[in-house]
Amino acid sequence: MKKTKILFAGHDLKFAQIIMNSLKNQGIYELRTDEWTGHNLHNEEASYECLEWADVIVCEWGLGNAVWYSKHKKPHQRLIVRMHRQEIETEYPFQFELDNIDHIIAISPYVYEEFYRVFRFPREKMKMIYNLVDTERLNKPKMKNAQFNLGIIGICPKMKRLDLAVDAFEKLWEQDSRYKLYVKGKLPQEYTWLWGREEEKNYYEELFQRIEAAPWKESVVFDGFGSDIDEWLSKIGFVLSTSDFESFHLSPSEGMASGAYPLILKWDGSDTIYPKEFLLSSVEEIVNKVITINSASEPQYKPQRLKEYVTHYFGVERATREWQQLITAPITSYIHTSTIE
Repeated sequence: MKKTKILFAGHDLKFAQIIMNSLKNQGIYELRTDEWTGHNLHNEEASYECLEWADVIVCEWGLGNAVWYSKHKKPHQRLIVRMHRQEIETEYPFQFELDNIDHIIAISPYVYEEFYRVFRFPREKMKMIYNLVDTERLNKPKMKNAQFNLGIIGICPKMKRLDLAVDAFEKLWEQDSRYKLYVKGKLPQEYTWLWGREEEKNYYEELFQRIEAAPWKESVVFDGFGSDIDEWLSKIGFVLSTSDFESFHLSPSEGMASGAYPLILKWDGSDTIYPKEFLLSSVEEIVNKVITINSASEPQYKPQRLKEYVTHYFGVERATREWQQLITAPITSYIHTSTIE
């Protein structure tokens, strides 16, 4: 049987890797990637070669890659553009050759509506498919005393608000010195573009000085960037999301898949992705939630329920079915606008 040739093109394919692996494992698709070096930077000769090869083109992010492929796509090819949130702050979507785009995927209901509001994409081309979580990989036993370990994944740029995570940890540590804050991800100094911005640099330098001078400094652990997120989460009892805004934010769902309780400071659209019981309004609410859970004589939540939630909404099996529909089925006017209660 001839396999459908699917090309994934973009500057950052990490969020697409799970669906790429899943599609490849179906045995009916052949995959290639056209990895761009920036939002609008690529080897055009290599992109032309990929274009000639593909039956289906998936542009991961709706940036310069989607502009280029929408202007060069051939009539027999299907073009799918998956967008996150960053695109709202760019001009690229206004440059799309929309007639050549078959589907535009948004990763959450809120972002779906924002894309329609800003860009007025035809709704019949739009589809909402949540980000994916590799639930099986993350489902590992918790280490001893994980209930005293807070974790935050990704602290750059400033809008991730590491300072609020530190605030919450500090208040907990002052009540019980067994609490620790584990930080997973690259440091700001590792991003040249970020460290070159004075406001960002000052924010982190002041925060790191605060940590270094604190009596609890040994209880804030920077674990660095790596692909060992499954092992790392096995020691985390609570996963923090303290960002000013997000499009989806995988960290809480990854934490839930591991059995960690999510502590999410509400941002616009968070209630279309996560249950309201996990959405908090302040650092004080985060602290009170942790204390309440850890001081209860009976378990306040069931880790298995968290895992089942993630599997149902963000699991690979469900998303793969939705992707296959886009790849093979006729274009439909299906629109997903429901929110999660």
